[in-house]
Amino acid sequence: MPATPENLRHQAGPVPGDATRYLCAAAWLDRRFRAELIEELVEQSFRIPAPSPGTDLVRVLHEALTARRWEAWTGAACLLVLAAGFPLFGVAAGTATVLLVLLLGVAGGLGVDRMDHRLGLEVERLVIAPRSPRRTGRGSGLVAGLGQVLAVGVLLTAAIAYVMEGELDDLDPELLAGVWYALVELLLLWLAAAVLRYRIRRRLTAFGDVGATPVPPPRPHGARAAWLYARLREQQSGPELLYRRQAPLVGLGRAGRTWRMTFELRPSGERAAQGRAPEPIDAHVLYRTIAQRIRALAEDPRYPEDPLRGLSVTDRVFRPSLRGDDPAGWLGAMSGRAGDQVLLEPAWADLLSRTGHERLRHYLAVRVGSWQEEVVITVLVRATTRGGLLYLEWLPYVLEPVAQAYHVVDLLGRRSGPAHAANALGWAARRLGGDLGIAVGQLGAVRASRGRAARMRRRYRHLTRAGYAVDYAPRLSVRELGAGGEYQNIFQAHDVQRFLNTVAQRVFSAVGDELRARGYDSAAFEEQAQSITNVNNGGVQVVNSTVQGPVAGGAGANVNMTNGKGT
Repeated sequence: MPATPENLRHQAGPVPGDATRYLCAAAWLDRRFRAELIEELVEQSFRIPAPSPGTDLVRVLHEALTARRWEAWTGAACLLVLAAGFPLFGVAAGTATVLLVLLLGVAGGLGVDRMDHRLGLEVERLVIAPRSPRRTGRGSGLVAGLGQVLAVGVLLTAAIAYVMEGELDDLDPELLAGVWYALVELLLLWLAAAVLRYRIRRRLTAFGDVGATPVPPPRPHGARAAWLYARLREQQSGPELLYRRQAPLVGLGRAGRTWRMTFELRPSGERAAQGRAPEPIDAHVLYRTIAQRIRALAEDPRYPEDPLRGLSVTDRVFRPSLRGDDPAGWLGAMSGRAGDQVLLEPAWADLLSRTGHERLRHYLAVRVGSWQEEVVITVLVRATTRGGLLYLEWLPYVLEPVAQAYHVVDLLGRRSGPAHAANALGWAARRLGGDLGIAVGQLGAVRASRGRAARMRRRYRHLTRAGYAVDYAPRLSVRELGAGGEYQNIFQAHDVQRFLNTVAQRVFSAVGDELRARGYDSAAFEEQAQSITNVNNGGVQVVNSTVQGPVAGGAGANVNMTNGKGT
């Protein structure tokens, strides 16, 4: 095979789904994730959403609301079937069906929060709950599940009839008809659960890049949802972020190793010998130089597949979240549109750099997304020059990959409609009670959620009208909520370290070159930069001192003493 870029991509294999697709799948697979997502973005809609790099919040929220609505509709249909059994089929049939559903619900697990089993037999066997290889396929599972439901139904109905009549031999024709009516109701409930499973499987298949159907665009269901989607689109990508005292930086991920350096700005030996003062330098100059040098990493055409090609450098401002006035009067006031992007106005960036307000923190944000935006590195760089001192601050954050449990949609592959239908019928028969209990429970969940949202809106209006301060900061990040907490392979960890080291070295070289070009002595800066590099790479740096005895540094380092000698 010739070594061409096209063949290179072929050797790398198909591109898996990105973070947005997996989080959309999580809205269907994990009710806990869905409930917390809706609580943060819908019930407390007055809050400003946390940044979710590489993620479309509107898409994820739309899937969460759609999943909840579909289950609630199924629950309403099931309740309607159960309620209609009493006037149509009689009290005995209606009672028998309700008792049967309750029994199946207890056996099937009512109130289950996670629903990975909805993916079907092949995925559950491979990923979620490995089983014995003696397990049968889709068709036999359907027959076995349906047989279990019918057997339990017949036995329970017969037992009720025996208790009511005393004998099984002399069944009243009306009672026998009630038995069949109960089975008809059970069949309708089974079909309702199977339809929900079928629709969910087709929806989940669309979230894999190998899916047979494209993901439909988010179409808001009602005026309230349309307003919420528009608000999220406007606010999720702006440069002005909110912080609160307990959790100042929500949404950027896990904090890495930070460093800070401070040194005095002195003229270089050459400038001092000439009696010339160095040129003035401030934070605005340093930000501009750092941004230019880092952006050059994304412009190297020799490595078109490197994730650094997607590197971005923007301004970020963190501002207090406790305010007594509406956000419309202050949030976004320092920003402007540049095409499809919302960026900090240059005049505001310059003013923030020069004034250094303690409650308004201005950072240069360097962002690198890799592995289809599942691993996102964000570095906040801050520089100040006050009183002849230069202060440089480095705050790295890493958003780890989406939880592996949500990646199971990649295994669905291409499936035909009949295959989805057979799978849905089989699993609906096996777990009918649990499905019905969960679907009916969603009716109560939707009602409770809407009630909480309405109360929060009334409370917010009351607080603002009365002049009370409101905390607009987010409580959680959707992207962090769906993260798995660990890397999926060692290559991702190595890539993160490479990106951080690369950007750090470019920051050091940019600042050092700017100092030398303006006539400052850069020896102190270079010494601290080298020390930081050594420590971050697991080494030990000893500056202007002598160490007597052995020294060990780095992960797992140790010192062995043999005859007074260290090795």
